[in-house]
Amino acid sequence: MLVALTDQHEQFILNSNIPKTALKQLRQKTKFYCPQCKEQLQFKIGTFKIPHFAHNSKSLCDQRFSERESERHLLGKEQLFQFFVSQHIDVQLEPYLQNINQRPDLLVIEDGHRFAVEFQCSPISLEKREQRNNGYKRDFIRPIWIPAQPVNKEFRQGIMKISLSKQLQQFILTSNKQQYIMLYDPTMRQFIYLSNLMLLHGNQFISKVQALPISIQKFPFYLPKVISKKEFSQYVLLYHSYAHNYLKSRVLLSRKGVNDLFLRSVYELRLNIQALPKFIGVPVQESDAINLYSAEWQAALFYFLRQHHLTISEMNNQSIHNFLKWANLLYSKRTISAVKNYCYILESLSINDPHQSYRDEEIVNQLYSHFLAINYKY
Repeated sequence: MLVALTDQHEQFILNSNIPKTALKQLRQKTKFYCPQCKEQLQFKIGTFKIPHFAHNSKSLCDQRFSERESERHLLGKEQLFQFFVSQHIDVQLEPYLQNINQRPDLLVIEDGHRFAVEFQCSPISLEKREQRNNGYKRDFIRPIWIPAQPVNKEFRQGIMKISLSKQLQQFILTSNKQQYIMLYDPTMRQFIYLSNLMLLHGNQFISKVQALPISIQKFPFYLPKVISKKEFSQYVLLYHSYAHNYLKSRVLLSRKGVNDLFLRSVYELRLNIQALPKFIGVPVQESDAINLYSAEWQAALFYFLRQHHLTISEMNNQSIHNFLKWANLLYSKRTISAVKNYCYILESLSINDPHQSYRDEEIVNQLYSHFLAINYKY
């Protein structure tokens, strides 16, 4: 905690810029109390952690409102508080919201709207996060979650392949139908934007990474722009590079032999697994609903078409249902949508056969248009 009440019932906010000698003198003369439960607090002024207040062990108040706070959380919370102060924005640090019995890290009031800012350093379950969000919404407060930059991860600026844990994926936001995550790194005093996310497979994504120092951040927070077609071309190169490596390992690790639908499809279609046409294995909306890498189910679709003497234009709802059942894939609205989206791209390129000639530029143009309309659900 960074906020406490003094003996005189005055609010006291800790600031890491205050010399520790001055804080130690203050600690000798003043007692501090929790603004919520009114219990006396410990005033900790250590060597490895910034000065902070803490309840005595086994405090019910501490269990109800906060997890054990790390140095990173305390520092980031203080920096974000000072950021809003420097912007001349009405902000409260660790306020207790009696109506909903919750205590956000920060409460920001701007243009008559209230925002609860949560700087999240520790893992949080989706259920608990939703519970907090519902509480804020009941009190007409908009929640803003800012996950901390993971300590063990380094995101270099530029377009790159990244790995996002399921924990981080729950913080994905949408702007102009594009997906992004806004992180904060208190050590470097900067925001990290992972924007224009493109799903590869599992927890692997392609992203444009940008760092924004807190000194030039604004509120409402900066929203990342959609990547240009030139930048998207880099995405496509990375995507196919990942596909090459993934499929290479995929072949080596397969234990199913002729029962492996992907390998069977490639064999029957007389395709080279290390040089698949660039329209097999492309990102499409809702593809995350199919528990396979895109190249696997898209190659299988061409095999299904050949076996059943169908064209792309004949892939209606019933045909898609038959394909999903034939390929032993989950049948749902989202998997149907994924197949439809892929068929739409193939129709736009006038492709019906896996050996059909194509121009790289046409594929990039079609994929770019589709990417701008993607709204993934992770």
